[in-house]
Amino acid sequence: MLTVPSVRVTRANSMQLLRDGVEWLGGCNRLTILTYSITDGWMRQLLKLKTEFCIEHITLVLDRTVMERHREKLIQLERVADEVYLTDSHAKVYFIEADMKRLAIITSANATNNYRNECYYATAGRKETAEIVTDISGIVRDAYQIV
Repeated sequence: MLTVPSVRVTRANSMQLLRDGVEWLGGCNRLTILTYSITDGWMRQLLKLKTEFCIEHITLVLDRTVMERHREKLIQLERVADEVYLTDSHAKVYFIEADMKRLAIITSANATNNYRNECYYATAGRKETAEIVTDISGIVRDAYQIV
C-alpha cells in the first residue's frame, strides 16, 4: 500500500504503483502519465483501470524516439488515452486528480510489467503538486499531439 508522502527504493511494479495511487485518492477523474516507454500489457491494464475507476480523462506523454520505433502501438493508444503527446522527455510521472485532490508519483519505472528495484517519490502536497502541474504543462506545451 502506498504511503504519502514517501520516498522508496523497492522492488516495484509500475502499474501496481499507479493503482495504489488511484486507490489512495479514493478514485480518479483525470490521469496524466509521462513515461519513456509503454508496453501492450501495460496499456491493457490501463484500460481496465480506466473502466474500473471511471476515469474521465487520460493523457499520455511518451518519448518520441521510442514511439517512432513502435508505431503499431499508436492504434492501441487511441483506445486507451484521450490525449497522446510525443516529446523528447525521459520523465516518468503519474499525476492523479480526483475532485480537488492531487497526487504526484515520480518514479524511475517505465510503464512496463517488469518487477525491478525502482525508486519513487509520492506527494500530495499543494505546493509540490502545483509545481509539478507547471512542469507537466511546459512539457506538454512543447510536445507534439497525436491524439
